[in-house]
Amino acid sequence: MEEIKELIQQFQFTNGTWTLLLPIILMGIDVLTGLTNAWVKGKIKSSILRAGLGKKMGEIVVLAIGEMFLFGMNLPAGVMDGISIYIILMELISICENLSKLGVPIPKFIQRALDTAEGKIQGKDDSKEDE
Repeated sequence: MEEIKELIQQFQFTNGTWTLLLPIILMGIDVLTGLTNAWVKGKIKSSILRAGLGKKMGEIVVLAIGEMFLFGMNLPAGVMDGISIYIILMELISICENLSKLGVPIPKFIQRALDTAEGKIQGKDDSKEDE
């Protein structure tokens, strides 16, 4: 937990363009890895693709709204960074899941970090899982 806090505190975008661009690029990679996984397994379904693309459009809308509020209300850049980091983490988790299903080995330390981040995003408390 402390490691994640330290990592997030060190996390900085080089400029505002990357705050929007990086999550959108990762969304594209997620769609690509998801389609590849479905294709390899012979399970391509348009309904699942539409649902996934709808979710991605929703994420883009959240980014756009965050950006409008950032400039329209003169909010601190950290607000938009937080929205972007949240989406980036979700996309990285999904990309790793897709790659893992394709048989691509994911280093343990990356998988543990993403699992921890996913648990925090979903509100799970690691200390209660051991009981």
